[in-house]
Order: sequence, then C-alpha cells, then structure tokens
Amino acid sequence: TFRLQHRHFGFQKLVPLLAMSNLSNANLMIQLFRKFDPNETGEMEKEKFVKVLEHIDLTGASVDDAFQAVGAAQKATVDYAAFIDFAMRAEVSQTARKRTVLMLFGPPGAGKGTVAPKIAEALRIPQLSTGDMLRAAVSIGSSLGREAEDIMKRGGLVPDELVLKLIQARIKLTDCDRGFILDGFPRTLQQAKMLDSLLAATGDEVTAVLALEVPEQALAERICGRWVHKESGRSYHASRAPPKSLQPGQTPSAETMRDDVTGQPLMQREDDTEEALKKRLVAYREETVPILSHYGPLGKTRHVAVNVMPEEMWGRFQGILGYLTSK
Repeated sequence: TFRLQHRHFGFQKLVPLLAMSNLSNANLMIQLFRKFDPNETGEMEKEKFVKVLEHIDLTGASVDDAFQAVGAAQKATVDYAAFIDFAMRAEVSQTARKRTVLMLFGPPGAGKGTVAPKIAEALRIPQLSTGDMLRAAVSIGSSLGREAEDIMKRGGLVPDELVLKLIQARIKLTDCDRGFILDGFPRTLQQAKMLDSLLAATGDEVTAVLALEVPEQALAERICGRWVHKESGRSYHASRAPPKSLQPGQTPSAETMRDDVTGQPLMQREDDTEEALKKRLVAYREETVPILSHYGPLGKTRHVAVNVMPEEMWGRFQGILGYLTSK
C-alpha cells in the first residue's frame, strides 16, 4: 500500500501531503493522471491537474501547496510526473527516517545498567533517562525545568504530561536521529499509552521492549553486592564485576572499591538491601509488568534470560539487536 501522510510539502511549512483514499498505490496514481494526459507528455493544464486532485484526499493541504511542491505556482501547466516523483520520494524518505526506539525493563538487579550502555554504543543511539532530563532542564532554567522545579519544591510528583514534554523536546535533538533507548520511562501502563501517542505524532513507534529475566532468588545476591560510581552511574559488583581496585581476599569497602576510570570511591545505595528489594519487586510487578503485557500482543516484547555472568550477558542481546535493526 502506498501511503503518503504528514510530509514536508514545500520548503516553508509542514503540512500533510496525501492520504491515499481510493488510490491504493503509486501505479494507480500514475494511471489516474494519464487518463487526463493521453499523449503521456508528463504535463497538464492546471485545471485538469485540479480535477485529478479531487480524487485524492489532501488532508489539510491545498491545491496551491501541490503547485508549490513541483514549482508550478507561476506556470500555466503542471509537471504531474514531478509531483508523483516528489510524493514517492517523500514516502521513501519517511521510511528511511524510521527510528529504533527501545525500552529496557527488568526487576532491580537484573543488569539494565550493565547492558544499556553496550546497546547504545552498538546501535549508536543515546540512552535517555527521564531523571537526567529533569535535572538538566532544572539546571539550565528552561520553562519546563522551572515548572518541574516548582512542583518538586512543593513536594509534588512531576506529572506525566510534563515528563512527556521533556521527552518530546529531547528526541528532537540530532543524536536521536537514528533512535534512542528509554531508561526509567514508562513506569506505568498509562505512561506507555501516552508515549505511544507521542511517538505516533512523528511517525515513530516502539521498536522493541527488552525484558530482562532473572530468578528472584538470584536478585538479592546481585543487589546486596552492588556498588556504583555516583557521578557517572557506572555499576560494579563485589563478586560478579569487581573494580580493578579490589584485590583477591580483600573485603569490599569504600577504600577497596574504587571506580576504574576516576579512582574515586564507590558507594552502595541505601535501598540496595534485601528488605528494600522485596518492596521494589512488589512495585515492579504491580506497575511495570502490565507494560510488557501491553506490548506483547503487538509482537514487540523480547524476553531475555540473563541469569549469567556479566561477560556472558552481552551475547544474549547481540542476536536480538541484529534482527531488530535488519527489519
């Protein structure tokens, strides 16, 4: 099916181009034009061109917009072949611009922090954190940042609508042209549906939801042995992925656990305890798991068993990513 909708029609403004109604593909469009051009000259008088356009739903664009698209605004005739070529190139361009949009889910300690940077590097797309976006917006004093800061100072939660506006602004930057990974959003089914609408407005959609799976009994050992570098977010583990500073036989501590890059002391989060893990797992099941059910019927959810050592984890993702990016 040949569909043309929401394209750049001309150079000055963005308006819908064509939504094929009774025309199912480009060949039928060509046939329709040629009915008014039996000699197949590729051109026709403007009056005839307008009659052809009566069979096409312009969905908001005007006839003058069509003239401008092919440089016929000041001419007596219209090069309809150029118009069709323009429309076909617009469709190809739209397809080429389709971005890879990934979500990464998993219970606390599943390894999202380990694999996300590798995915970002492999696909050359950024990992976007809503928390980072909020902090950046507040730091630079943008209108969205000021609005969020005012809410947080009053002890309130930043509303979903505001978070969506931050995401909308962020994904317009050029480093997101190929796509992006969403980290920390959505957290609820309602947020997922709002995100779907936001992406649809730009012709995008969620490419895949990668769900990391680890048996719950293995999560406690992962969580309680986790250490992080506060400034960068780099994550380590006392036994599974220790920093270079921890020598065999040493007890993990702020002195022995240091960041490989900066040499600064690592820290353990206050909620990296077995008791806190139980509460976080309840929240994960109640809020996050329904998101997987939302995308599952659409064929977008990929379950990845990652109860392996960190050096083996990446292999579990390479095949999936290769398949997704080749589609």
